[in-house]
Amino acid sequence: MKRLSGEQIALVAGRSRALGDATRVRIAMVLERGAQSVGQLAEALGSQQSTVSKHLQVLFHAGLVQRCREASAVIYWLSAADVAEWCRYLGA
Repeated sequence: MKRLSGEQIALVAGRSRALGDATRVRIAMVLERGAQSVGQLAEALGSQQSTVSKHLQVLFHAGLVQRCREASAVIYWLSAADVAEWCRYLGA
């Protein structure tokens, strides 16, 4: 089995911290359905847009989601389908 480098271990730890909040896990599971705006995510989660936006920033900086601007909206999507699969794995 291949060992992880120090850099890879730090990446795993950082991404694990990013998923260490229930709201961020819920966001990842909603994004599994496809790209969505902050407003759509807030509605799906029954949360404030500002709260969802702050959580999305954490996920973005950890490299778990990507984003782009479309007119006045910012659209987010999972960086890889493995993110949702990893959440399911940890929830099993």
